[in-house]
Amino acid sequence: MIYLNEDRTPIDAVIFDLGNVLLDYNPRRFMLEMGIAPEYTDRLLKVFPESEDWTRLDMGLISDDEFLSNALYKEPQLRREVILYHKHWYDYFKAIPKNVVAFYQVKEAGAKTYILSNFQETCFRVMQEHNVFFEDFDGQVISYECKLRKPQPEIYQLIIEKYRLDPAHSVFIDDMAVNIEGAKAAGLKTIHLPVSGSVLDYLTIED
Repeated sequence: MIYLNEDRTPIDAVIFDLGNVLLDYNPRRFMLEMGIAPEYTDRLLKVFPESEDWTRLDMGLISDDEFLSNALYKEPQLRREVILYHKHWYDYFKAIPKNVVAFYQVKEAGAKTYILSNFQETCFRVMQEHNVFFEDFDGQVISYECKLRKPQPEIYQLIIEKYRLDPAHSVFIDDMAVNIEGAKAAGLKTIHLPVSGSVLDYLTIED
């Protein structure tokens, strides 16, 4: 049996975000590791994860090629850096071993496991190829597939209804406060996981 440490609620389903929960995601660090000059990172962040086009890409409303074209239009002076990051950032998006282990411990304890994440199609497919544990979830709701994005209320209702979850006994794990608030509004239990946090610090698994 699994319990939420906060209030000892029995948990039947654990819903995982991906970025900074099961996969390490730090765009600024990725850029620096690629050799992109530090003075360019703020500009590139505005073109990539902080841009409206990135949100639209997450929601499957524009193609990857359209995104790149728009990014190059916005930052023509950083053409080399834009192309470099766009082509290679997936390679830096690695699994967080301790939380992948936690995922399997949760499954072995009998809870259902799901993914609820904002992800663009190209990157998600690459992550599926690189991380075989994706195959072991009981289900998923991904933003590009459903044309919704956290923290929109509809995306939480979608996963609840799609998999017939009991929100009072389902916990959603995310690193972003705004997404946690959206889940709480849908009635889900939540874990606001800090950067480098361990999932098992918030759950108790008992025989």
